[in-house]
Amino acid sequence: MLDKFNREINYARISITDACNLRCLYCMPNGYVAKHYNFLSVEEIKNIVTALSKLGVKRIRVTGGEPLIRQDITEIIKTINEVKGIEDIGITTNGILLGEKIFDLVKYGLKRVNISLDSLKEERFKKLTGGDLNKVLDGLNKAVELGLIVKVNMIPIKGVNDDEIVDFINMTKNMNIDVRFIELMPIGEATRFTGVTKDDIIKYLDGANIVKIENNGGGPSEVYRLEGHIGRVGFITTMSHSFCSRCNRVRITSDGKLKTCLHNPDEYDLRPYIHDIDKLIDIMKTGIFNKYEKHTLLEDKISKSSRDMVRTGG
Repeated sequence: MLDKFNREINYARISITDACNLRCLYCMPNGYVAKHYNFLSVEEIKNIVTALSKLGVKRIRVTGGEPLIRQDITEIIKTINEVKGIEDIGITTNGILLGEKIFDLVKYGLKRVNISLDSLKEERFKKLTGGDLNKVLDGLNKAVELGLIVKVNMIPIKGVNDDEIVDFINMTKNMNIDVRFIELMPIGEATRFTGVTKDDIIKYLDGANIVKIENNGGGPSEVYRLEGHIGRVGFITTMSHSFCSRCNRVRITSDGKLKTCLHNPDEYDLRPYIHDIDKLIDIMKTGIFNKYEKHTLLEDKISKSSRDMVRTGG
């Protein structure tokens, strides 16, 4: 389906929980308690994906919170995979539980994994997130071994982890992964920190023989291959180089709201129509057609979303 700015919307991110097993400093609000009682059920997820598919969505990414804490995560992946028209299923995870669940996830249709990872130093990772770095690396290695498309998402923050940028770039030397540097967005707890832009990071590649990958499957990142590296380096430049003009996605929150723009306040409540596919399609049509042209982060220096990131879905 096309929105009113003639963008084809063919990709949806569905959050299945706002709970998380980590407490990352720039993400989880202090004292935040997840709304465990209101998550979308497997049946509701199936109906939403069915409606999205009929509108032309072909790619689904399951997000959170941390989606792998759902005990029915394999059933969710299996159910999405059974919906006619869905060609690609991914998941965004912090990786803590990935190693123990990845084999079943792949069995039921998972093709892509995005792993959020902001430090390769064990003690720093523990301080930043409260988690175990070795569990994340175990899941990462298993995903690569199984042949999944693997992306590592790193948010560089001044004075926090920006001294590890080169270490993350070096991960691509011998691993078939994309390491993507994501510019910190001023939303929720992240407003307390200062991010690093693509223009700052690209300086670390001075003197290296790099080639920009022009055909990147329509995603938001700018991707480069370094000579002698198996993997690639990418940048998601929300703050410094807007990519709103080619946005192809919508989001579904874990409590059943359609959000067509991460940083604008629009929400369409799907729950009243959740068991009627035709009505779901109608309200989604309205939301998608009226999708915002762009965010105003550069002008306002803060997100207009009424939700913290963990309540929206990554």
